[in-house]
Amino acid sequence: MIFRGDFCKIVRIIRCIFRLRRIRRIFLIGVAVVKTKISIFFLFVLILLALPADSFAANPQITLDIVGAVSGSIVLELYPEKAPVTVSNFIDYTRSGFYDGLIFHRVIEDFMIQGGGYDVNMVESTLGTPIIHEGSNGLSNLTGTIAMARIADPHSATSQFFINHTDNLFWDYGGVVYDNQNTAYFRAGYCVFGEVVSGMSVVNAIAVLPTTGGGDSDPNRPLENVIIDSATVTLEVAFNTEELEGDVDGDFDVDATDLSKFATQWLNPKCVGCYSADINGDGEVNFADFAKMSANWLNCTSITTLCE
Repeated sequence: MIFRGDFCKIVRIIRCIFRLRRIRRIFLIGVAVVKTKISIFFLFVLILLALPADSFAANPQITLDIVGAVSGSIVLELYPEKAPVTVSNFIDYTRSGFYDGLIFHRVIEDFMIQGGGYDVNMVESTLGTPIIHEGSNGLSNLTGTIAMARIADPHSATSQFFINHTDNLFWDYGGVVYDNQNTAYFRAGYCVFGEVVSGMSVVNAIAVLPTTGGGDSDPNRPLENVIIDSATVTLEVAFNTEELEGDVDGDFDVDATDLSKFATQWLNPKCVGCYSADINGDGEVNFADFAKMSANWLNCTSITTLCE
């Protein structure tokens, strides 16, 4: 015979069982979600392992092979993040073969060496369109840096460049400055867009060559030609200023590196701003972000040909 008190106990037991089952179901669902996320993460890892390794070089490089009065190679590292238009322009001239056979026509020790405009007969090569001036990029005309040569108009640079043989800080961008008479003027400066990373000894050798001096029709031209036998893009790195959804690491393409960074944050969906993996800006790293990444998979907005 079951008394009322016993019946109530049985009901409570049954309710507890149901609660436990509900908790168990919730637990199993939670486990399934975690397993799914872990599975997706390892799927990302497997995809990464199946893809070729990307280049992790930070900046493009160009090599100038020099012959004539001085022989050797000068390797220039360019800074597209600081001067994207200038770097693109220099790379375009290089790829076209424009610099091949041109000379360093102006050489001044403890100042700079300038080239990229004239051949051995001092005939100026056909120039492209002048580019915008990017001198306010924060880079300074320090020894070994490369900058664009130009005329008075800041936006007049085309092909000619110079390599600083000393710290020419007076050539840096200054904005509105004042002279000794307290007269205001605009100091546009000269746009630095890279530096010598190898072959500074070649630069030094060119800088000390005997020249025509300052009174000749070709002032400070070396008495014996210093020729750029060839200019070659020897290390390519994608760059541009256009943003691409899914480009988590900011290298202007959507590839395995972006997927790796995305996968790293997949298990931490509330990590705002982590690696910029929150592509749609909703404060989570989730399937919506993955969809945007997938839409641009292997796309590239680089103004170099690296990703083509």
